Amino acid sequence: MTFAREVISRNGLQRLGTIIEDGDDLGEVLALSLRAFLELMEHGVVSWETLSIPFVRKVVCYVNMNLMDASVPPLALGLLESVTLSSPALGQLVKSEVPLDRLLVHLQVMNQQLQTKAMALLTALLQGASPVERKNIIHSAAPMGDEMAHHLYVLQALTLGLLEPRMRTPLDPYSQEQREQLQVLRQAAFEVEGESSGTGLSADRRRSLCAREFRKLGFSNSNPAQDLERVPPGLLALDNMLYFSRNAPSAYSRFVLENSSREDKHECPFARGSIQLTVLLCELLHVGEPCSETAQDFSPMFFGQDQSFHELFCVGIQLLNKTWKEMRATQEDFDKVMQVVREQLARTLALKPTSLELFRTKVNALTYGEVLRLRQTERLHQEGTLAPPILELREKLKPELMGLIRQQRLLRLCEGTLFRKISSRRRQDKLWFCCLSPNHKLLQYGDMEEGASPPTLESLPEQLPVADMRALLTGKDCPHVREKGSGKQNKDLYELAFSISYDRGEEEAYLNFIAPSKREFYLWTDGLSALLGSPMSSEQTRLDLEQLLTMETKLRLLELENVPIPEQPPPVPPPPTNFNFCYDCSIAEP
Repeated sequence: MTFAREVISRNGLQRLGTIIEDGDDLGEVLALSLRAFLELMEHGVVSWETLSIPFVRKVVCYVNMNLMDASVPPLALGLLESVTLSSPALGQLVKSEVPLDRLLVHLQVMNQQLQTKAMALLTALLQGASPVERKNIIHSAAPMGDEMAHHLYVLQALTLGLLEPRMRTPLDPYSQEQREQLQVLRQAAFEVEGESSGTGLSADRRRSLCAREFRKLGFSNSNPAQDLERVPPGLLALDNMLYFSRNAPSAYSRFVLENSSREDKHECPFARGSIQLTVLLCELLHVGEPCSETAQDFSPMFFGQDQSFHELFCVGIQLLNKTWKEMRATQEDFDKVMQVVREQLARTLALKPTSLELFRTKVNALTYGEVLRLRQTERLHQEGTLAPPILELREKLKPELMGLIRQQRLLRLCEGTLFRKISSRRRQDKLWFCCLSPNHKLLQYGDMEEGASPPTLESLPEQLPVADMRALLTGKDCPHVREKGSGKQNKDLYELAFSISYDRGEEEAYLNFIAPSKREFYLWTDGLSALLGSPMSSEQTRLDLEQLLTMETKLRLLELENVPIPEQPPPVPPPPTNFNFCYDCSIAEP
């Protein structure tokens, strides 16, 4: 610093600038002058803003020229990068004077230093480049080293970082523009139904109609502003929904109308799914997070087109609807579906597809069934890599843990569940309650009125001795759904139907159930299988067993020798005399 100050005070920087600007020597003297100029400027004694336009244009010429001395272009590129990052005005000059074609030439030469400096300058300049230019740069940089990959990661992070202000801003219910955007979203889906039928309606009637249509659109509240107050995703979710409705109107209308007209509890909520999908994409792509100094993970497809984030959302929201159907999901399964969609997107992004079309093809091929198969393969591989003593321990723990699961299932049957009866018209006409007696010898059941509190065991008029039960039937084998046919509405019954066959004198009779949810279906079929002495083979049992095995194995492997474990938890200490150590994070430091 002392040397730099002394050189600058004796007009050394100006003399170096003159040598560079005159350009009388395009060889070693120019290279040494550029290096010395850069090193002096890096001390921060003189601002980059003080550089003249003719000087910057001369340095640009050294980038655009074919010079014999290979050490000059990297130094000139480094100087222009510092100018671009430090001075917005001069940065615009550099952007207008440096052709992207020339930087592509520098990227293609076999000179690692020149490639690195060219990509560093591109990171600062390419925000306004066209999709074709960005795609060409990626193809040129693809075979390069780790440092190039890091610059591409930074470029992607900077581009996605432009979305952060929208992601951090909640919807303003008093903003006329944002209210109009919500109305555009509604009208794009329900224009025929809402607008034509709404003519001549009173203001109250029209508001009621709009609120109902926003509900159909998948908002949790009749006032959609309440759904979009959450940050993230804030206004970015609204931007995504509007982009999808405008750029894929047919897919948007099909998604909304197909799900809003369903009456079988399997509708996929567009707005709620869009909000959660936007959060998911921000997490997967690290939107709003600071750039890592070493990361190299970039997605080539982001450099091939404009609006890459919104385009990725369009693929993702249609994937969500497709996966929802494959899983036969209800509103209760929303979080489970989003976990599968996260896995589908993450696995496909990890393949680094070079274009959005390739991404769409690969992610649509990754069905829910394929995800389950991959999970099973990975789980078996993980078990295969476990040491033999660990595998032996897991096998020893299984009977005990299966007994614990069996106990939980039977307790759930004792609590009882409210079931529905399906009439020949496929309407819910009656409710009935069924539970297992505390001694596990009787199933007690009876009809119930909607909204009534659970009945006592004494008030249930019907009983079925467990000893009379013969078998458990599920799905299409159940007599109450066997004759329903194969229509779309009946598939829901197959998923949740189960029956118990039992002896009634010399005849065989059936007690038929329609579970209120998939989870209740698993719990009841497991519990009834346990009563019949059959194995519990549901998906829920497999997940519960795996979770318990993992936890118990970790506990057994803890080094607790000579570590006393108290019978009672330790007492809670008294509160401190004051709370002066607390720091208010909302107060900015001076």
